[in-house]
Amino acid sequence: MLRLKGDNGTYLTRDLFYEWNNPDAPYSLRDTGKEACYVARSGKKYLSLPYIFRNEESEYDCALEVVGSWQHWKKLKGLDWFMTGKVNGSEYTGLNDWKAEKELAQQSKASAVLMKAIEEGDVGAAKFVYDKKTKGTKVGRPETKKPRQNLSSVVSLAKNIKVS
Repeated sequence: MLRLKGDNGTYLTRDLFYEWNNPDAPYSLRDTGKEACYVARSGKKYLSLPYIFRNEESEYDCALEVVGSWQHWKKLKGLDWFMTGKVNGSEYTGLNDWKAEKELAQQSKASAVLMKAIEEGDVGAAKFVYDKKTKGTKVGRPETKKPRQNLSSVVSLAKNIKVS
């Protein structure tokens, strides 16, 4: 059984990862690509957290799969080394990198679906892709800027002063 809490009942953080010199840890921060596990020199296998994150539907699903609760995941998210992947002078991928990769993967899937719909003759999909590519580009003559009129002048200020 996976040990997720310490003897005092607090959620484990560093003890869950091999990179913190813990040979009994279940997880690794190392990105293994298409392999589910990182294999250490000793031959022991550690589940790759980037791999798990990549293959879950959402961050929430990953949290439940890895640590069993969103509360525990939030504790990990509060740690700089978990977010950036900088551990003991080494740099791995952290949650920030995994999220960026997941966003790219979702955009890629969405793009593939839209392109397939366009090939099948979906005019709405084609218009959506076209509008997205041209978004932010202005068409036509640039607007002329009118100079701002001064709302106050010395004369108007003098008229407002009452002489006693």
